[in-house]
Amino acid sequence: MKKIISNGDKMYILDNFLSPRLCKKYFKMINDIGYQENSLPWEDRIIDITKDPIVQKVTKYINKRFNNKLIIEQAEIQNHHAGSSASLHIHNHSGREHIEYNSLIYLNEKFKGGEFYTKNGINLKPKKGMLTFFNGQTVHHGVKKVFNNDRKTIIFWWRKN
Repeated sequence: MKKIISNGDKMYILDNFLSPRLCKKYFKMINDIGYQENSLPWEDRIIDITKDPIVQKVTKYINKRFNNKLIIEQAEIQNHHAGSSASLHIHNHSGREHIEYNSLIYLNEKFKGGEFYTKNGINLKPKKGMLTFFNGQTVHHGVKKVFNNDRKTIIFWWRKN
């Protein structure tokens, strides 16, 4: 796992964490949306997979790698459809204020735009199977506008034990 630091923002990245076969499995679990003029509401773009076996695999890896005792709060497959984006934010809003860390697994890379970015200069072009880990309470992050095809990820919401 490599570490990226930019002006105080810190993020960890591991390429090829999830096999192409498993990426395809999870990619197919959420519907394609395609281009929409405006971002659809989150409830139309997510599927909860908190009980899925992938959560145990990622939890075990993250806790061993960082010598933590993080507990999964929620895991979702998210679809950032063409035309959508996410402005800079942290996860301190109502219902997520106890979440400290986030991880993402990118399920595809055949889309234009959709880069992960932070307030302090990290810009990440997603790669299929890539796992990321960062502090969602302190790292202001977002998703640049997706221009074509859907950008699908699994997001993990971690809290400390």
